Parts: sequence; C-alpha cells; structure tokens
Amino acid sequence: MRAVVVGGGLVGSTLAARLAADGHDVVVVEVSRDRLSELADTLDVQTVQGNGTTVEVLEAAGIGGCDVLIASTASDEANMVVALIGSAIFHVPRVVARLRDSDHERSFRAIARQLPGDHLCVNPDLAAVEKILSLLPVPGAADVASFLDGKLLIAGFPMGRNSAFSGMLLSHLRLLFPERSVLAVAIRRRDQWFIPHGEDEFREGDLVYFSISPAELDNVLELIGTRRASERRVMVAGATRVGIGVAARLEKAGIPVALIDEDRARCHEAAGELDSAIVLHGTPTDQGLLEEEGVGKASAFVACADNHQLNVVACLLARRLGAAHTFALVDNPALSGLVGEMGIDAVISPRLLTVGLAAQFVRRGRIRAAVALLEDEVELVEVDLGPNSRLTAGALGEVGLPRGVLVAALLRDGTVIVPGGGDRARPGDRAVLISTTERARELDAFVGS
Repeated sequence: MRAVVVGGGLVGSTLAARLAADGHDVVVVEVSRDRLSELADTLDVQTVQGNGTTVEVLEAAGIGGCDVLIASTASDEANMVVALIGSAIFHVPRVVARLRDSDHERSFRAIARQLPGDHLCVNPDLAAVEKILSLLPVPGAADVASFLDGKLLIAGFPMGRNSAFSGMLLSHLRLLFPERSVLAVAIRRRDQWFIPHGEDEFREGDLVYFSISPAELDNVLELIGTRRASERRVMVAGATRVGIGVAARLEKAGIPVALIDEDRARCHEAAGELDSAIVLHGTPTDQGLLEEEGVGKASAFVACADNHQLNVVACLLARRLGAAHTFALVDNPALSGLVGEMGIDAVISPRLLTVGLAAQFVRRGRIRAAVALLEDEVELVEVDLGPNSRLTAGALGEVGLPRGVLVAALLRDGTVIVPGGGDRARPGDRAVLISTTERARELDAFVGS
C-alpha cells in the first residue's frame, strides 16, 4: 500500500517506520526541515516539507493515489482538517486521525459518518487508560493483552529470584500444566527478544510472555512469586486526562481511589469530575504525604503525570514505601528497560499504543487484532483462518512457519487450544500468532483468504 503520514513527531515517525518495515510505500509530511532531515537519514521513507493541512502540500505527497492517510500532528484541529480533506476531497479509503480531546473525537465521528471510506479516531490518553486497567487485575505483569474474546491472556512477567520458573526448561511447563493451558511465547533477555523453544530455559532477569487461560492465572502468579495486596486500593499520581480517566473507571468499579496532583487548579478540576475518589493537593514524590495516605497498603500506584521522569521517581518511592505494584506513564523508549529492574511493574507508552491501534487498522485481510509488545520488537495478531490458509495445510510443525513465528493458541467451536507442533489448524479457526516484528509481514502468506 501507499501511505501518507502527516506529522513526523514521535507517533508519526514510529508509525512510518512500522509501515515501511511492513513493505509499504510511505510519505511523511512535516513542517520542520530539521525533523524531516532526521527522518530521511534514519527511515526508508519519502518526505515532503510543508503544512499538511493544505491541499497543495497533500497533493505533493501523493494523496490522490494513497491507500491510507494518517494525521498524527500534535494538534487535534490540524489532524481533523487533514483527515477531512483526505476523505471529502480525495476519497482516501482509510483515514486515521489522532485526537486527544473527546469533544473533537465526537465531532469527527459525526462528520466521518457522512463521508466515504473507513475512519479511525485514535485517542492516546484513552488507549493508556485501557492499558492500565488491563494491567491492574494481573499483579506483577509488565504487559497484558486479551485475545479470543477474553478466553486467552498474553501477559509478560519479569523473572525474579523468587520465581519458581527460574532455571526451568520451557518443556517442563507441560508437566505443570498438562492441559497445555500455559505456554511461554516470547522472552526478552538483556536487550534481545526471541521466540523460545522447549529446550530453552527461564533465567532470572528475563521478561517472559506467557499465553494463559484465565482459569490458570492465579497458579501462574504463585509460581512467578508475585503477591496480591491485602486491600484493593489504588493511588493515582497526576490529574491529567489519563489520571482522571483511570480514577473515574476505578470508582465506577467500586475500588477506592486517591488522586494526587501538585497543581491546585487541576485538583479542583478533578474533584469536579470525580465522585467518590479522594483528591489531594501535593507532589507524588512527597514521602510524608504518601505515607500519610497509606501508600504501603495500596494494591497499585499509577503515575500519570505529564512529567514522565517524575512518574518514574514517584513509582520508585511508592514501591520502596510498600505499594504492591507500580505503573508509570513513560513515552521514552529507553526507559522501558526499567521494567522489573527498579521496582516498576509496567511502563505505559501512549505513543506505542497509538501506533499499535493505527497499524491494526491499516492491516488488511483476516486480522482481527494486532498488539505490539513493549519496545515494538514482537507482534501478536489474532486472525481468522480461511480455506486457503497455509496454516491449515498440515501439522503446525510441518507447514513451514519461519523461525521467530509461533502459533500461541487456536479458538475452535468456543474452545481454546494451545497447540503443539503435531496439532493441526482448521479453516474457520481463529488463531493467535506471535512473531518478531521483522517477520510480521510474512504472516499474511500463512493466513490466506
């Protein structure tokens, strides 16, 4: 496909890199000449300098013949203009707009319903809220994704010294879980990702992703050595869109919440939007305040401030004071290595979440969902297997899947199957596949139509 990406910031450049790696022709439109020069030096993309909200610049980028238009500037208003020009004037088949303000999102959806083509609004803040809420029920997890209508969890856990898995061969999982309801599907060791085999072993310091039947989650947590807090109580640092969104969802679920922010005006705003949550004026790195509010008994401490360095420091302090689990909103890729090493259970990146949602929308064929893990080095996809799928041509160990690709699960007649190499997939199955990102483009050849 041909894709035009308007906005070469963190989101736009990351998405352009992903699309280019998938073999698509990508043009990036950006106002800053310096930024364009950096992109041209590091990415295999074309570039156009100029204001992407103008028809002339979009025409220079080839919008008339593109299959996908992505509006990813820092301005909601600019993104709406770009997306609407693409739909109303050039009839681009697929249009993505990054919109952080919920009012803008509602307005765009109302207009887009009257226009041709498919449209997607991506709200980074809402995506971050959803990710945090998915992590909270799985203590100790660095990342969680749900597949197959909630019948399968993919969760990543750091292997600590207290983990019963450390030193164990992966093949021994079959002894612990004879129903094959748990499978290790990806491992990050130091700075390297790989898709493991049965003779690999778990090592202390690994970040291991398991596919887990929800019924086995507590057994996996026990073996990992994580603990559930004695109280279901969450402290949230930062009265931002994300922080208030998390607090609002938690209080609706009946979970006690305390929200802390050092800006008094933001505290008043949060108090007006929330019902039962306690809103506190103060800094989340104030040890006395955290102790007074009982952070040591909190089931989770979630740092969602705009200052991401502050989020990291606040999480480290909260963990030292006894918080059971900590989550930090951080969009610096270099900080993702803090997971499991410094007392931070999970790093949430709105940038990568936005890229993942946009990439899922762009993908063709039978793909239902696509999720990138942490540093965007490994990708999970849920697909419908058609009659021409190569995955159904024989036993999974014999169909020629490239190294770095694994079938993590199949859904057949409402039942989840965690397959071995001798099992066969059938047309009509839904499959969850995991692959390194560099191999992801090869999946289409196996899914079929």
